Amino acid sequence: MPVSDLRVVNARLRQVVADKDELIASQEGLIRAQGEQLANQAEMIRLQSDRMRAQDQLIASQDAVSEQLLAEIAELKRRLSMDSSNSSTPPSADSIAAKAKRRQANSQRERSKDRKPGGQKGHAGSGLELSLEVDDTVPIEPAECSTCGEHLGAGSVCEGFTPVQQWDIPPVKVEKVQFDLMRRRCSAGHVTQALAPAGVSGPVCYGPNVRSFVAHIAYHGHVSMERTAEMLAELFGCPVSTGFVASCLTRLSTTLAGFETDLKQALIAARRLHHDETPVPVNGSTAYVYNARTPDLIWYGAHQTRSHAALDGFNILPRYTGVLIRDDWHGYHKYSDPTRGGRITHVQLCCAHLMRELKAVWEANPQRQAWAEQMRQTLKKARRAVDAAIDAAIDAAIDAAIDTDAAGLAPATAESLRDLYLNTAEQGITANAPGTTGRSHDAYKLAKRMRDRIDQVLYFTVDFDTEWTNNPSEQALRTAKLQAKISGS
Repeated sequence: MPVSDLRVVNARLRQVVADKDELIASQEGLIRAQGEQLANQAEMIRLQSDRMRAQDQLIASQDAVSEQLLAEIAELKRRLSMDSSNSSTPPSADSIAAKAKRRQANSQRERSKDRKPGGQKGHAGSGLELSLEVDDTVPIEPAECSTCGEHLGAGSVCEGFTPVQQWDIPPVKVEKVQFDLMRRRCSAGHVTQALAPAGVSGPVCYGPNVRSFVAHIAYHGHVSMERTAEMLAELFGCPVSTGFVASCLTRLSTTLAGFETDLKQALIAARRLHHDETPVPVNGSTAYVYNARTPDLIWYGAHQTRSHAALDGFNILPRYTGVLIRDDWHGYHKYSDPTRGGRITHVQLCCAHLMRELKAVWEANPQRQAWAEQMRQTLKKARRAVDAAIDAAIDAAIDAAIDTDAAGLAPATAESLRDLYLNTAEQGITANAPGTTGRSHDAYKLAKRMRDRIDQVLYFTVDFDTEWTNNPSEQALRTAKLQAKISGS
């Protein structure tokens, strides 16, 4: 190949190399630009990632706040919905809406669309009937004929009479009796004055009937001392002071000291005992009225506090060894705990209290707390099983013409109820365990308490003579609430 051709080829090769160098340089510049673009994108991704993490943290904190707010709203709704049907609130404190709801729930009667309220036509009424024994008879004569107007005097023909009676209380007034305590001189010259009759003291005093009326009105009528004094002055013209009313009540209390001792002994000897307490207003502060009762006996006590000091001072529960029906206030626990000196052998927790607590938990969140309604139905099922067993025992006794008492449920029935009870309680514990989203602390405590106290809740299924509620004591304590409601003290 000639030299000239080689030069041409060499020149071309140099051009190609130069073009490649330019291409490589441009590609390197493009790569650098793409690298910078990728770096910018990576920075943007990092910033977006940081922003998303911040948003996630914000969302998490908002979720926590929302959960807390929802829990607070649920708690507020629960408190607002509390009434006598789902808490220990007395019926007298229910709102108008709560009372209407209770009446609707209790009423099983369907109102008729055709009949008017009240007694129906043909209904046998009831009222006062003529008495054969009357204190006075007053003849009432007609003045003139109702048809022709002729005067009707004593000489007119008597055609008999139609008796009508009015029963009334004659005016009551204070009878003032003076006892002249005579003084006599004996032959030796000594002067002796007669002693005043029992119950008569001082120059002037009120008699036993007045004192009895005061005690009856103040205690049985739940009337305050001021109003009791006013009633005596207005009804009988017998002005008394509030101090006199107080002295009558104190005197009555003093005379019952021996009776109270015997009453406590009888209660301690009882096989089953109800016990409860309730707060009452006293001189602007709060004190407590306590109650212990059997079907035939009722005892009341009062103390400034709701405490062991009160229960120990009454000295009933520290000596009691039978079955105690009560609520689950912690103050009662030591009296059935042998390690703390308790002597009570068995406890029946008030299922009415538990049913109200379960209802409150369920109403606060029906979906999440479905276990609470299931537990209510379980307790009712247990009650029905006991009633059926009692009826069966009565029928068997009638058929056999012997006295037969049902001692407890059949083992299979009892075991089935316990399994259902425990399973339901565990559901409540799981649904509200610490750390669970949407949990209720009150529901958790209730479910755990019911699981741990199963023997005390279901004791009525073992001993059929034990009532499953503490309603007798609660009913007895209504007198204290009536006193506060009527008299304000």
